[in-house]
Amino acid sequence: MKPALLNLLACPVCGGEYRFEPDHEHLVCMGCGKIVKMHAGIPLFDEVPPDIRPTEKSPCTSQSETPWRLANQRFLKREIGKLAGDAVIVDVGAGIGYFSGLFSGRNYFTVDLYPYPGVDLVCDLTRQVPFRPDSLDAILMMNVLEHLSDAAGVMRSLSGLLKPGGVMIATVPFLVKIHQAPYDFARYTHYLLEKMGRDAGLAVDTVEGYYDPVFLASESTRYFRYWTLPKFGRARRIAGRALLLGLDFLIGSVMKWIAGEGYAQSPHDANNPAPVGYLVVYRKQLL
Repeated sequence: MKPALLNLLACPVCGGEYRFEPDHEHLVCMGCGKIVKMHAGIPLFDEVPPDIRPTEKSPCTSQSETPWRLANQRFLKREIGKLAGDAVIVDVGAGIGYFSGLFSGRNYFTVDLYPYPGVDLVCDLTRQVPFRPDSLDAILMMNVLEHLSDAAGVMRSLSGLLKPGGVMIATVPFLVKIHQAPYDFARYTHYLLEKMGRDAGLAVDTVEGYYDPVFLASESTRYFRYWTLPKFGRARRIAGRALLLGLDFLIGSVMKWIAGEGYAQSPHDANNPAPVGYLVVYRKQLL
């Protein structure tokens, strides 16, 4: 367990501080005596859901990831670069650490429902929030909001953890398939994302859509290849594969030559109602 993490924690029952007891490998609240079990040095504030399907993908690299993930990485790198060197950053729903390479030397802590290697704390933030108020400079929610059954409620709870002037940095997919089932609950327009921020007491610093018609077209052919074609008989599968050969060429060469690379732009200015997803920065107002 990272020693600095203990200084950020507060009992969700009474608000008291925790003491680490290495002999018993658990945390004890010095206010109400509540015990938090640990596993391999990770505090377990909640049991791991039995139906969760942990991902086995590798962290984000330019060779292995989608244009959407790479757009996330560019956006996050830009926004993290604006933070002070000693900023306290908590990555909510960090998973296997898609973006962990951006935080070398930073005061960076990770939270997830599943104890992936590198996760600092296991907690279901829809049920309890074990952090001190006004203790964080930045909260990251990278492709997380769609997996929360009460995303608006979690945003309201987490906003109280930010220091005045602190930021909540979020990316949210829009035109993507259902993923990480059964924990995929919603898709959000920029109108609702802005409202959720205001309702949580946060100002909307930045909201951008990521637009990439070539990626959307290639994803559609991928869905056809893997989820539609296998249902058909042999003749239709052969015809479908021939069709895909032509489509892959047209999309990857001709369409990409026409449309170019994907781009991020304010959805209020973009003449395009079909973003792959949104990139958002919320800010807690100064007192």
